[in-house]
Amino acid sequence: MPNDVVLSNDVVVFIAFACIVVTLTAVLLVIKRLFFPSRERATRLRDVVRAVPRADQQNQSPIGKVDHWLDRTVYLSGLDMGTGTAVALLVIAVLGTGGITLVLTENPTLTIIAGIFTAMIVLCWLEITKRRRLQAFEIQFPTALDILSRAVRAGESLEQAIDLVATASRDLVATEFRRCSKQLEMGLSVSATMEAMTQRIGSMDVRIFSNTLSIHRELGGNLPETLERLAGVIRDRHEYIRQVKSVTSAGRLSIMLVLALGPLLFGYMFMFQPEYGNALWQDPTGRLMLIGAVISQVAGIIWVMQVLKRDY
Repeated sequence: MPNDVVLSNDVVVFIAFACIVVTLTAVLLVIKRLFFPSRERATRLRDVVRAVPRADQQNQSPIGKVDHWLDRTVYLSGLDMGTGTAVALLVIAVLGTGGITLVLTENPTLTIIAGIFTAMIVLCWLEITKRRRLQAFEIQFPTALDILSRAVRAGESLEQAIDLVATASRDLVATEFRRCSKQLEMGLSVSATMEAMTQRIGSMDVRIFSNTLSIHRELGGNLPETLERLAGVIRDRHEYIRQVKSVTSAGRLSIMLVLALGPLLFGYMFMFQPEYGNALWQDPTGRLMLIGAVISQVAGIIWVMQVLKRDY
């Protein structure tokens, strides 16, 4: 049997038709989100008042963890859509890219690689967007605490102060405090509201803030002064983190260059020395070497991410 896979005209037409349908579906979903948002207002309202379950109440199976990660990533990335819509668009993008690749190359292996690569690009973009918004949240959070402290000192209730912070802030800070304000209006307790915020953000600063409000609600105390001190502590911690990043910037840059060296060399071989690159694809031993290289690269990236991960 020949090694090359030859597709019939009917199969090519079917794949092209499927790609067109997938593309039109994606366009219609985007149009629906932009011009017909009223149908999803009820769903958004249920999502606003829904409290995130505690860690011990969540599904700890691998599928449950992936579902929780995807739900949290889509929310924190700022996409104006639900997790189901985001997953549908991701599947459409993967199928569309794979179908186009199969029509152009008639190579199933490249089709699978193109689909996986598309999924990785989309998921990495979501993760990067989420982290940028969380970093902006951490920078703006002390200012939000100052506003909350001044509002409480001026005689506003805690619920009114939280609503004021939502109005005066922007980006993720405004979104989170507005969500907390809506939850309090719907009758959720302060402790449950702050716990839900902690579960969504997953920040040490928010966790301390949540514990502060819960303790004050039960025992009382000078809340404005406590919030001012907390804002000062958070600013000092961020200053320390910036100093650590400045000192270790050269080492982190070296690690990133080493990680990028393998893929860059691989791309150079296929672009400027195709005889070596094609030999890797065509020879069974070469394919095994490529699989081992990809696995080693992924393992190295995961290890480096764990090393560079900060928890202070």
